[in-house]
This record gives sequence, C-alpha cells and structure tokens, in this order.
Amino acid sequence: MDADLPLADELAALTARIADLLLTHDTVKQAVQALAQALVEAIPGTAGAGITLMDARGRRTSTASTDPVVLDADQLQYDLGQGPCLTAWAQQSTITVEDTRTETRWPAWTRAIAHLPLRSVISSPLSTPDGAIGAMKVYSPIPGGFDSRAVRVIELLTRPAALMLANAQARDSAQRLSDGLIRALGDRDAVRTATGILMERFRLSRDQALAALITTSRKRHEPLHQLSREIVAGARF
Repeated sequence: MDADLPLADELAALTARIADLLLTHDTVKQAVQALAQALVEAIPGTAGAGITLMDARGRRTSTASTDPVVLDADQLQYDLGQGPCLTAWAQQSTITVEDTRTETRWPAWTRAIAHLPLRSVISSPLSTPDGAIGAMKVYSPIPGGFDSRAVRVIELLTRPAALMLANAQARDSAQRLSDGLIRALGDRDAVRTATGILMERFRLSRDQALAALITTSRKRHEPLHQLSREIVAGARF
C-alpha cells in the first residue's frame, strides 16, 4: 500500500480490494487467508499477519496466517488461553504491544514466544452489530514496529472486513445446511425404496419390512441408509 496516499484514499483502495477478495472466494477458509495476505501487504514493516474467526465461546472456527512464525505465535495464544488476539476479541478493542519482551499482560504467552522473531503486535477485533466474530493481527520483528497510522488503518478496516466475513460465514452455513438436507432426503428415499423391495420380495407389511431393515442394520453394525442403498443397488438381504 502506498504510504504517500492520503489515509482516506488508502483505505478506500484497500477496502475495495478486500471486498473483491472476500466476494470472489468460495469458502470462509479461502476468504480468511486472502484477507491475511492483503493485511500484511497493507501495513509497512509487517513480519506477518493473521486472521482468526471465533464462535461465541471463543473457540476458533477458522484461522489463517501469512507466515509459520505467526501461526506459532497464534497457536500459543490458543493453547495458553491468553494473548493480544484473545484479549482484542474478548474486550472488542484494539490491543497494541510495543515490545513482547517487556510486556506484562500475558506472562505465559510472552515467555512462550521469546524464541520467535516477533517483538510488537497490533490486534483488532472483527466486530459486527451482533458482537465480535474474531480478530485480525499483524506482527513486527522490531520493538515499536507500528506507528499510529498503522493502528488507525487496521481499526478502520476491521468493520467492513468483519461484515464481509460474517456474510461469508452465513453463506457457508447455508451451503452446509443445503448439502445436509439433500443427503437426508436421499437417505430417506433409500430407506423407503429398500423397504418397498423387502415388502415385495418377502411378502411383508411395511412395518415388518422396516423392522427387518433396522434389525439387520444393527446386527451388521451398518448404518441404515447405507444398508438401504446396497439393497436398492441389488445386494442380497
């Protein structure tokens, strides 16, 4: 990102790019990774960037990073249950770390990352009207690696990015629901068809045929829908 551009123009260009990235990726995982890459390119002096999406209990639902070092630093936060990313999400406010070696808010985390070449951090929540859905963060290899402009850019980007990611999550959820419904309907049709085959083959009532299917499924330790599909395909019963 061109540091000579006025902040408003810089943000407009970056927001447009992020919107294009998020709208042209098919899954939340792809969108999160694209956003992390755009973020690291937008903030000068960044060693790496990461995006984490979380549910209402603070459990990760999706994560992405541009560098293995960032992935390690983030993983240690989740393992230890502390760190700037989790605090930004929980408090719904931007968290800055000037130097990880003198930082005192998360002692277990700062000790754990002492071997990593990361010294300063900005982490800002991805907030929607319904609450924070995660956080985005950038790391620098030097103390005080980010100025107030970098903080402002990230803060102004989080709102549109959060809304776009929330839409991507809703789209993914709708697709999973649709796929699950299709599978459920297919399973139901297979059971119904297999029941009809047994009724005709063995001169059984519908209840007797279904009971025979269920009993055989249990004896074979085979899912009912799978056994039904095999019968429909011509397998011996």
